[in-house]
Amino acid sequence: MASMADKTLSLLPLSRVKTIMKSSPDVSSISQEALFTTGKATELFIQALARFSLEQSKDTSNLQYCDLAEVVNSEVTLQFLQDIIPRKIKAKEYLKLLKKEEEEEA
Repeated sequence: MASMADKTLSLLPLSRVKTIMKSSPDVSSISQEALFTTGKATELFIQALARFSLEQSKDTSNLQYCDLAEVVNSEVTLQFLQDIIPRKIKAKEYLKLLKKEEEEEA
């Protein structure tokens, strides 16, 4: 079982992780070990994503949203995040895309 010292090793608030895990209808109960392991795995994934995005960016001293979005949209293994971290586009460009889709449908 995860001790109190282990719980402080997680940077993510485990109560939030638990809330997100419980939002799934398939989950009825969550052990402390599963909660800690999921929180730590999530934390490590976020660190790896940030590190990889920083390596791929033009400015290696700052990480910006556009760097994350570019990596998520260009890497096949990260495609599951495309809805969460989309590329930013201007409203004018989006309206043009909508108009083009409507014309194609008609």
